[in-house]
Amino acid sequence: MPKNALGKGLGALIIKKDDTPAASGKADEERVIKAAVSDITTSPFQPRRHFNEKQIAELADSIRERGLVQPLVVRRVDGKYELIAGERRLRALKKLGMRTAKVVVHNATDQEVAELTLIENLQREDLTPLEEAEQYRLLQTRFGMKQEVIARHVGKSRTVVANMVRLLDLVAEVRGMLEANSITVGHAKVLLQLKDQDDQLRAAHRVERQGLTVRQTEQLVRGILYPESKPEHTPAPAQPLPAAYQKVCRQLGKSLGANVNISLKAKGNGVIEIPYTGQKDLVRILEIFGISAKL
Repeated sequence: MPKNALGKGLGALIIKKDDTPAASGKADEERVIKAAVSDITTSPFQPRRHFNEKQIAELADSIRERGLVQPLVVRRVDGKYELIAGERRLRALKKLGMRTAKVVVHNATDQEVAELTLIENLQREDLTPLEEAEQYRLLQTRFGMKQEVIARHVGKSRTVVANMVRLLDLVAEVRGMLEANSITVGHAKVLLQLKDQDDQLRAAHRVERQGLTVRQTEQLVRGILYPESKPEHTPAPAQPLPAAYQKVCRQLGKSLGANVNISLKAKGNGVIEIPYTGQKDLVRILEIFGISAKL
């Protein structure tokens, strides 16, 4: 597969369109054909573990009304079709009881499949932080890809990839808290400084229980690592951020690709914090706001 196909997204795989069924073999490759849904298996390289059933039901309604607009992307494995991209569409088709589906048969290696499934999910921002981290590590360990290469293929900086992979070093219970959105990626990165598992777990529970901001978590971790430097008067813990504000943080974070935090102050005032990793990431965020800056 040419490298530029990765940058263009999964649509670059579809070269010809032909709704007529084709004989098996080479003639099927890079054409839209019809395949039995029962012959399509899911990919072992799919990074997503969680699927939103409401969204799949809505997708099924759309397919019922308009048909399958975008074909599934598959490859041939042991006489079956193994999914490369489109698991949500496949689930929707099964929900509708559809017997056939339009597919594009693509000749892809295991490594290419792993990359493409990751890219498809990143383009839709559907992965949880840990699912994304696990796929990066898979590309590193199974296929020997360097972080610089992974970053180039998925359109992110090497620092972002490295920081995401580090999340897998969290204590198992803390990873569970991150998966459940009890703490954010920003909190998790700070907690990684605590190498003692008990300290890390206790700190994570305190962050969750007291609703600490990332900055307050940094102060908490510093106090654990350097107890002699703790101030005589520890400030009172902040009140948990109201649910509506947490929702705003998640929405902004998804739009900006950053872990946004809101710090509430007296009289309804507050501060919106948008962290960034490196100069390129700052430029990227500024461009989202329509600001062009040479830093």
